[in-house]
Amino acid sequence: MLPYLIKSTTASDTARLVIVASDAHFRANKLKGVANWPSILGKLNDEEYCTASVMKNRYELSKLLQVMFVRELASRLLNPTPVSVTSINPGFCHSRLTRSVESNLVMKLMVHVGKALLARTTEMESRALVHPAVEPSERDRHGRYVSCVEVAEESDYALSEERKEFSRRLWEETIEILAKIDPRVNQIISQHLLAR
Repeated sequence: MLPYLIKSTTASDTARLVIVASDAHFRANKLKGVANWPSILGKLNDEEYCTASVMKNRYELSKLLQVMFVRELASRLLNPTPVSVTSINPGFCHSRLTRSVESNLVMKLMVHVGKALLARTTEMESRALVHPAVEPSERDRHGRYVSCVEVAEESDYALSEERKEFSRRLWEETIEILAKIDPRVNQIISQHLLAR
């Protein structure tokens, strides 16, 4: 997709790639011993590692990985960038996404109260999703995390020094997997991204 986004960029309009993340990334558990894992994605895909307690935090971890991947991609794009990349948190809205916990009466009650107090309408959420794709100051948001249409700070881990090595490894492992699926991936990266 990157070559097409770059091709669509004009002098007055930057192409945009908006990745839907979540503030759930703040609740992601730190991966213990990750520096010693031969492969981050391999470990996260290992049946023995994926115990019930590990999997309870998988959604939050997936959102952290998205935020970190967006930061890494943004750092590898040329400057000034032909493509603005942003991760967004649309916020909490009234929807059926919580249906999996509704069989538990206590959880159903907590979700109902939470929605009544905090949730926005799906129309408001749709605006939050579209906003970064059309907002004029996209360059100010490049590589950033946007929560409810405002640039926000990512989790402490996503901003830490430790994150840099983790992000680099996550990037390299992801690209390696994608290149096995489509050999054009390496060519696209060498043509359109900065080498590191």
